[in-house]
Amino acid sequence: MRKLFKNPHFLMLLYSILVAGSFTVGHLITSYMDSILLIFTRFFLASIIFGFYIIIKYKPKWPSLKDSARYFAISSTLVLYFWGMFESLKYTTPIKTGIIYTLVPMFSTCYGYFLLKEKPSCLKIMVLFFAMTGAIWVISDGSILKLLNLDFGKGDILFLLACMSMGLFSPFSKLFSGEEETPVMTFWTLVTGTIILFFPAFNEIIRYQWLLFPVKLAAGLLYLVIFPTIITFFIVQYSSQKMEVSKVMSYIYMIPVFVVFIQMVTIKVLPEPVILPGIIISGICTFLFQKIN
Repeated sequence: MRKLFKNPHFLMLLYSILVAGSFTVGHLITSYMDSILLIFTRFFLASIIFGFYIIIKYKPKWPSLKDSARYFAISSTLVLYFWGMFESLKYTTPIKTGIIYTLVPMFSTCYGYFLLKEKPSCLKIMVLFFAMTGAIWVISDGSILKLLNLDFGKGDILFLLACMSMGLFSPFSKLFSGEEETPVMTFWTLVTGTIILFFPAFNEIIRYQWLLFPVKLAAGLLYLVIFPTIITFFIVQYSSQKMEVSKVMSYIYMIPVFVVFIQMVTIKVLPEPVILPGIIISGICTFLFQKIN
C-alpha cells in the first residue's frame, strides 16, 4: 500500500477524483461567502491544519529570503488562477470555463519545454490533443451545435489568463524545488498563498459575520481544505518531481470523467449515451500518454 501511494500515476488519478469532487462541493457553498474571502479562508485553514503536521513531523526552519521567493512564485500561480476563476464566473458560464480549462495541460507542456527543456514528441502532442477533444466532448454533452453556439467574451478571456497561470504550477513546482521535503514545500506554498490573499480579502474578513458561520459552509470548507487543497497541492508537487510536467497535467482530462461518475453515485444521474465516446477517448488517451517515452 505504501508503494502504491508513492506512485505518481496513482496519485494523479487520486488528484483527478478529488478535484472532480470539489466542483460539486464548491457549487454548494459559493453562495455563503464572497469568492476572494472563500479562497483566503481555504488557504488559511489549510496552512493551519497542515502546519500542525509539518511542525511535528519535520520541524521546519523559517525560510530564507531566497526560499520565500521560490514559494511566492509557486503560490502566486494558484492565487491568480483561483481569483481569475471566481471573477470570470461573474461574466461567463461553467461550461465555457470547463472547455477553456482543458487548455491547461497544453500550457504546462509549452512551459515545460521552455523552462525545463522537456521536449514532447509529435505523438505526445497528438495524444494530448485527442484527450482534450474527449474532455470537451464530455463537457459539451456531446453536442457540436452547443459548442458552435458558444459566444466567448470578457469572462472567457479572463479565465484563459487564469488557466495560463495554472499551467505554470507544475513546471514552477519542479523548477523551484529545493532540498526540502515535498510536504514542507507544500506547507510554505500554502502560507505564502495565504499572505498574498490577505490583502485583497482584508475588507471582507472585517465585514463577514464569523459568529454566524453556517454548518453547511464549514463542512464544505473542511472537504475543500483537506482534499482538493492540501492533498492535491502535495500530489502535483510530488509528481512534478517524478515525471514530466506534461504527463502530470494530462490527468486533468480525467476530471470530467470522474465528475460524471461522482454524479452517478451521489445524485443517481446516469450520463447520456452520447457523451460515452468522450469518456472513453479521454481515458484511453490519458493512459496512452503515460506510456509514450
